[in-house]
Amino acid sequence: MNNSNFSHDGIHDTFTNLAAPNYFYEELNRLVARYERSQADFRIINITFADIKNGHESEVLEMAALLRNLLRGEDLAARLGMYEFGLLITGSHYESLIQRIAEGWKVSVDNKIVLNFKIGEPQKGLSTLRLLNKMDESQ
Repeated sequence: MNNSNFSHDGIHDTFTNLAAPNYFYEELNRLVARYERSQADFRIINITFADIKNGHESEVLEMAALLRNLLRGEDLAARLGMYEFGLLITGSHYESLIQRIAEGWKVSVDNKIVLNFKIGEPQKGLSTLRLLNKMDESQ
């Protein structure tokens, strides 16, 4: 698996059929702007495979399928890196979603790959870049 699996249209990841990084970050900018205007609640969830260096294409596809099955139509899932996924979740149901992802993952891969989750929460006056940096600093 290599970076040629990412689409060149900036919208889709051709390997997983999830959103591509460019589209994810455009949508994140829109959500941050909407939050500044009207406090429309959302969360960023970052999911990474722990301690994986190469291979595992079937697990990447398994995660993509799991995310497609669990997310609502108004939410967005993207593959951001080889073993990294980003979710943009509107509203406040993100905790139960994380739990369902973790449970579904354990069933599908039999605990072979551990997942790391990070959650980003918008704050008034916090730019998109600062929000992402804050996520990297925590947890």
